[in-house]
Amino acid sequence: MADTSEAIRIITEKAAITDVLHRYCRAVDRRDADLLRRVYWPDAIDDHAVFKGNVEEFIAYSFPFLEGVMTQHTITNIMIDLTGPDEAFSECYFSGFHDLPAKDGERLERTVGGRYLDLHERRGDEWRIKSRTLAIDWYNERPGNSVWDSGRYANLPHRGGAKPDDPLYRLHPWGTKL
Repeated sequence: MADTSEAIRIITEKAAITDVLHRYCRAVDRRDADLLRRVYWPDAIDDHAVFKGNVEEFIAYSFPFLEGVMTQHTITNIMIDLTGPDEAFSECYFSGFHDLPAKDGERLERTVGGRYLDLHERRGDEWRIKSRTLAIDWYNERPGNSVWDSGRYANLPHRGGAKPDDPLYRLHPWGTKL
């Protein structure tokens, strides 16, 4: 068993990496390009099933696609192996819900489940993703039934959305500087 200081170091490193994984979900769901840039190293590569490229290319590809789309990404079963003093590998399960406008005027709901397989690298005191491979384990598509412009939730003051309109950026003390 590791001594106390080594155990604390391991817990601290894994917590920092877990924070990177959580920030990814926030960045994508809020369409926060600045935050997404702080999740990946500039030379990182993301192999995202139907896309492969660096963070700037990922933003250019995914953010226009997400225009008008309500998303929520969640992660679970986070397993992190510290593979070197400045390297780690993580596997975490994800599910991503997407409420998309469809071409015929109706909405489409797409839920995707799988795993993020990430190589993390620490540079200085900061952990970020060096490479990501998305493994899709399942998905489901069905006609959507959300009606955002009328009904019960049409005029919510705190409806989720993209940066800077999401309530997160109004309510958090750091605002859009998150």
